[in-house]
Amino acid sequence: MTSALPENTYAQADYEEAHRATFTLPAANPIRKVLPPGLTEAQFDEAVLDLVLAVGKGAVFIGEALAHYVDPYEVYVQDEARRKVPSAAVCPASIDELKRVLEIANKHKLPLWTFSRGKNLGYGGPAPRLSGSVALDLHRMNKIIEVNDELCYAVVEPGVTFHDLYQYCRDHKKKVWPSTASIGWGSVMGNTLDRGTGFASNSNHHQCMAGIEVMLADGDIVRTGQFGISNSPSAFISKFTYGPSIEGLFLQSNLGVVTKMSLWLTPQPSAFMSCSFSVPELEDIEPLVDAFAAMRQNGVLPNCVWVSNVVEGFCIRGVRKDFWQGPGPIPDWRVKELQKEFGLGYWTARFGLYGPKRVVQAHFDEAKDILARSVPQGELTGHLFAGEGGELLDATTVPLEHGNVLACVPSLISLPLMSWPLQDPSKGKPAHGDYAPIIPANGKRVLDWMRVSKPAYETAGLELMTDFFMHEKHIILTSMYTYDQQDPVQRHNVHQLYYALHTEAAAKGYGMFRGNIQHMDEIASLNDFNNHAYMRLVRKIKDVVDPNGILSPGKQGIWPQKYIGFRKPGTSSKEIKL
Repeated sequence: MTSALPENTYAQADYEEAHRATFTLPAANPIRKVLPPGLTEAQFDEAVLDLVLAVGKGAVFIGEALAHYVDPYEVYVQDEARRKVPSAAVCPASIDELKRVLEIANKHKLPLWTFSRGKNLGYGGPAPRLSGSVALDLHRMNKIIEVNDELCYAVVEPGVTFHDLYQYCRDHKKKVWPSTASIGWGSVMGNTLDRGTGFASNSNHHQCMAGIEVMLADGDIVRTGQFGISNSPSAFISKFTYGPSIEGLFLQSNLGVVTKMSLWLTPQPSAFMSCSFSVPELEDIEPLVDAFAAMRQNGVLPNCVWVSNVVEGFCIRGVRKDFWQGPGPIPDWRVKELQKEFGLGYWTARFGLYGPKRVVQAHFDEAKDILARSVPQGELTGHLFAGEGGELLDATTVPLEHGNVLACVPSLISLPLMSWPLQDPSKGKPAHGDYAPIIPANGKRVLDWMRVSKPAYETAGLELMTDFFMHEKHIILTSMYTYDQQDPVQRHNVHQLYYALHTEAAAKGYGMFRGNIQHMDEIASLNDFNNHAYMRLVRKIKDVVDPNGILSPGKQGIWPQKYIGFRKPGTSSKEIKL
């Protein structure tokens, strides 16, 4: 075991540099030593030695190396009772090593916290829900097992990033475009299991998986759907199964460790159109949402639509102090001046169209007619790119301003957005979080959310910074906030903002699509039908398949019986020490 920093977790130099910069802890926030609940120091030392024998000295970490396994954006860094810290980290490189780790965890009653790449930032990253858990880091299990461009799917292990899959497809001349998340350093599997989304065709990732392989807490391995039939040619192309479908049990779950996953990919198109539609006023979000919701449902727009507000447009051009030197958030009158200066709408919807050139053009023309009638104050643009001589389109030929994630090209381009609130980048540390409710694709409801959330942002000294993803019938609405993690006033303000948004969402019946480790119990408690029958059922399953409670206790509010005393159904915003 070692307290030195882990070896490079990314082969790409720019990705590794960004990773190290993100996880470098300020001197004021050192890692404190924490033991797993219920274990003495001697028992813990024995368990760690067993892990070293199982996976090797260079794959078990303690001490300062655990800086890579806490939340780099933690709001509660000064509250030792609330801050989440692991006791150690272990990095198996194979199925066999993973099985040995689980055997050791069962033997010593050692809680593990499982993740693929630890890049679920804004939601806790790699930090455990239960302090003292051992970080089970799967980034070394990083094989791309198959990319099939005849049937358009990939099969990957947990450590495969969006950049890895993209580069593999390019290197092997695979005729597919894998959907990518906003930042390419995340795990394809980790994003999918947490119901993450991308920006292009097949962007709703968890709905694009077929067969998966899962290791249960006792080391037993299960394959789902057609993947459970030896040598099935339909293993990764059909969601149909004989009997109950169980893939969903392992989404946002602690019932097993997913070790292989298939994901459907988009065929490499012969043409692609990058489209954007902007409107000038905050209130224009109502007709915009209604128009796009109708087109998502009737097939005019077959792909996810990403809508962002003007503040995100400012973020890619600088930081707040470049545009506003006064106190508090940028006032509305100054926002209007900046909109005019940069030629920005208050809202901009972006989407891609993929396929044969004539089909792409027909979809665009129909959308143009609909938007001209229903949202005449808006402006639609489209930029069409096609392969030469009728050949398939090379995504790298699409200029960055029109392609990027819409053309399924992963990058780190959105990372600088977090520096927005810093007054002095040499002294501060950028961080972000968000509140992300699921809202019906209805213009009045979305406008109502903006009207209640904008004053909450301003009370916190922040501009409304929000974007959302429009699916066929619902919206994942990301109410985002950035802050200087080293500024206690800003930490306090975003804490208050989170609870203000949570109060509004709970009153309106909106659940979250994902939750920070600090808030998993209170979000889970929103599912209150029949005295929380859903959570009671899942906990029953948990106690059967993981009787020692070793796998990610507390994840998504799912607590094994052994750790039920750590569950906190709700937390008052007044109880938190910042």
